[in-house]
Amino acid sequence: MQLLLGISLYFLLNAVSQGLMSTTADLDQAEQLLLSQSWSLGYGAQPPLYTYLVKLVFLVTGPALWPLRGLKVVLLSVLVGALLQIGHLLKFRRDQQLLVVCGLALIPQIVWEAQRDLTHSVLATALAACTLLQLLRLINRPTWDNHALLGLAVGAGLLSKYNVAIFDAALLVTALSVPRCRQALVRPQLLLAFATAGLVMAPHLGWVLNHSDLALSGMVKTRRPDPLPVSGLFSALRSGIAFLTPFWIAALAMLWPERHRLRWADPGRAPAQAVLQRLPLVVVAVLLVTVLATGATRIKDRWYQTLLFMAPVSAASLVPPLPASRLRWAIRVGVTAAGSAALLLPGRTAMAAFTGKTSRPNYPLPQLVKAIKQRHGVPDLVLASNGLIGGNARQLLPEIRVLTPQALNPGAALRIEPPAAGSHLLVLLDRRDTAESIAPLLTRIVDTTPAISPKLKKPQVNWQQLTSPSLWQPNELYAIRYAWIKIPDPQHKPSSNDS
Repeated sequence: MQLLLGISLYFLLNAVSQGLMSTTADLDQAEQLLLSQSWSLGYGAQPPLYTYLVKLVFLVTGPALWPLRGLKVVLLSVLVGALLQIGHLLKFRRDQQLLVVCGLALIPQIVWEAQRDLTHSVLATALAACTLLQLLRLINRPTWDNHALLGLAVGAGLLSKYNVAIFDAALLVTALSVPRCRQALVRPQLLLAFATAGLVMAPHLGWVLNHSDLALSGMVKTRRPDPLPVSGLFSALRSGIAFLTPFWIAALAMLWPERHRLRWADPGRAPAQAVLQRLPLVVVAVLLVTVLATGATRIKDRWYQTLLFMAPVSAASLVPPLPASRLRWAIRVGVTAAGSAALLLPGRTAMAAFTGKTSRPNYPLPQLVKAIKQRHGVPDLVLASNGLIGGNARQLLPEIRVLTPQALNPGAALRIEPPAAGSHLLVLLDRRDTAESIAPLLTRIVDTTPAISPKLKKPQVNWQQLTSPSLWQPNELYAIRYAWIKIPDPQHKPSSNDS
């Protein structure tokens, strides 16, 4: 428990330090600030569970960046807690538990990317870890309630990210390959597990059937133009190695001298440990079959976070009692990696003052929206050219609806509701976007507003430019364009000041 509390404090300090450096929402964070404006059975290419959690948190705190950071701390703590609980279930020694934590610190997608900006992947990984833990508990105690909890974990995982299905399939194949696990799993109670998972997934599956194009739009990311016939397999293997680097190098350096003493599990005596040791290889095999079946040609290393998160636990299960010197070496390596991440997560923003290179946390979007608010007041509706500027606008205007061009997509979660006559409309154009990118949405809003003046059927927009120094890099100016439009009242003749 003390180890988990220490790790949770580490995640919390990293969240606070990043918040002190910048109040700008990064890409995935901004997306959640936008999507959480409404309840929906689906939000596009990602399942809805993460957005549901965000919306529930925002009902208490209001839409802001710090609750998103707090939710990330909780989810990462659940992930580590589930892995440590797996170690406890397998009766790991203290040194094995420490090796698990150090191993996680050597996987950049977990110690760096997960704390930087990822959303759905963090939830999916935490729930996949809970699913693995629940299966191991079921092996020891195959009761009705454990089967139901397994189904609940599987259903929740699939509602967090679709590629959890690959992990679930690999977990099932692995469990069925171990005789004692197969005996515990394949019982009448298994029907309850399937029924529970089905009930959890049913509403969203109904949405997927009606909006399959939107739900499967993420498959575009797995395609590369003019691929070689086996490029998907090479991409999957290369990305898998990249995901586990530098963990696999450190693990090999630590385990190789002890290779003759490695503790391979006996499936008859230690079925849970056998599942854990076989699982990474089965995951890779199932993924390669999936790549061939779907024709995917581009696999990114971050997608492995949901699939190979258990690698440190699997490796630790092999480790015999180590010499104190080797354990100290492993701890130093893990602490160095975790400490470097703790410094660089906030430091990447502040270092722009020395390197001259800025990233999204350096963009002064909240400051620019605040300046517009001070100049014109609070609008009744905000249109933003992309999710990044739209999500950051919602931080400053939490009670105001914010729409982006994605609201025009069929089945989009955010419905277009035109403002009432006499209200004010704020249009935000990010620096890399053109006026044409927001024009279809603006036209749709104006054309559907009741009793609007014919003059504004084709919006005549007077763009104004606003600039602000980038955070921690005052020599770089960040500029956006905006328009403040008054929707005319049918009782009032429009004047030149209305736009």
